[in-house]
Amino acid sequence: MHPTHPNPAKQQAAFMAKPAASVGNTVHANLAQPARAPSVQAHGAGTAVPGRAAAGQGGAPTQPPQGVAPYQPPSPALRAVFAARAAQVPLTRQDLPPALLESVPHCWAAAQAASQPVTELHVAAWLKKLGPLVTNPPGPATAAAQCRAIYEVCADIPCGAWGHAARLAWVRQPPRQGYPVGARWPSPNELRTHLQPFANAIAQDVAGCKALMALHPLQEH
Repeated sequence: MHPTHPNPAKQQAAFMAKPAASVGNTVHANLAQPARAPSVQAHGAGTAVPGRAAAGQGGAPTQPPQGVAPYQPPSPALRAVFAARAAQVPLTRQDLPPALLESVPHCWAAAQAASQPVTELHVAAWLKKLGPLVTNPPGPATAAAQCRAIYEVCADIPCGAWGHAARLAWVRQPPRQGYPVGARWPSPNELRTHLQPFANAIAQDVAGCKALMALHPLQEH
């Protein structure tokens, strides 16, 4: 007997007949798989770039991003300078230590990256890590719909606000009138309200860096 060989035409037809994965299926798979540490890096800065997958051979993305690198806020001393500038306190370059001024470009780059829009996959990765910390995470039948609803309501919250600190802050909330808020899965509106202060802090850091660099150039020629 001669061995049978697969028919290339039939193989191609069968492949073309397979349904393409939908966004909902992708998000559901992301929620169902074990969490992975973020591996997407910005060019030359070591900072995660939201919505951009790591490049493989030939520049092709190897896999979608699984999360957002945590935002590293500026030092308390630099934030104190931001607050002084926002309060219209007159400051000169001589009032600021050189080391503090040298930290402004790094803070500016980090705040700019943290201000980028969040993606639905990033939201799914953040919610997946929240699941084990609450008592009522969504099941397989509702996980994708829950993620889409939260993303739709919270899409204006920048990527840097979706970090480990915000997740811990949620679960560490004290009970409200006997209701264990932090132990329960959030509604979209509850989560947006919770994340808003983190987003505001990033916006204030951006404004503070911008004002400081505009009034006190870091490089003099």
